[in-house]
Amino acid sequence: MILSLSIILYAETSGEYGFQLLKIASGPEGASQAGTGGFSSGEAYSFMLNPTAGLFAKQRIISIAQNYWIFDTKLNSAGYINTNGKSSFGVAYRYLDYGKLDNRTDNGTLIGEFHPMDLIFSLNFGYRITPNQYAGINANALYEKIDTASAYGYTFDLGYTYLSFIKGQKFSAAIKNIGKTSAMENETIDLPISFELGAIQEYYINTIMLSGELKLIKHIDDDEFKAVLGTKVELNKILDVKLGYKLNFDAESFTAGFGINLKRIALDYAYVPFEYHINDVHIIGLTYKF
Repeated sequence: MILSLSIILYAETSGEYGFQLLKIASGPEGASQAGTGGFSSGEAYSFMLNPTAGLFAKQRIISIAQNYWIFDTKLNSAGYINTNGKSSFGVAYRYLDYGKLDNRTDNGTLIGEFHPMDLIFSLNFGYRITPNQYAGINANALYEKIDTASAYGYTFDLGYTYLSFIKGQKFSAAIKNIGKTSAMENETIDLPISFELGAIQEYYINTIMLSGELKLIKHIDDDEFKAVLGTKVELNKILDVKLGYKLNFDAESFTAGFGINLKRIALDYAYVPFEYHINDVHIIGLTYKF
């Protein structure tokens, strides 16, 4: 992990980076907390935020989400996770539909339409090494299509979490999107590899649960560091309110959302505003807990 961090820190942005869907939070819980909240999440694809996060769910969960992404695109997600605290297994998919786009020649003549898309299928396995150390891995199969050209590939995410001696405190690390892809029309596609370090703190006051997470992120396709901060307040295990903030992002800052938990069913909503006249994002998710 130290070697990978060193490579990322000194890498400069170059080449053509694809599969940006890997950087988008799939569920409303993560999106409403600016890409944090995996360790307090009740969603099945919490492991996408960190490969060890699913170990803290301690139950079987099925989730689906509809993400109304920027520029009228749509992102559909579904996932399942089964965990007993000692080990976890998860599976999920993400499908980004760009809709129909005009296909034009170099001089602007319309010659038809094309329908680009991104598809990711993910498997997760997490394991508790010791009472305070957890490790996890995600394996992702990728497919991307633009007009008649397409590319495919695979990536791995590695995650680690350490439980501090302070009650409710965790420290996490992850390396994401390590892998390889095929060329698209003889153009090599570079993956958006990232390194993440996080600190999580949870508090319980009677029937109120408060969690907060700070995460530092370095993407290999971006020369600058980024940071995200998220918090979640859960009242009587029925209603929760979530807020987030993204630091050093081009067009994003505040995020927000809420959730309603009715025994085994949970309904979540996230709102992610964008600047520069880019469409705001709305995400709706439904979760069933066994």
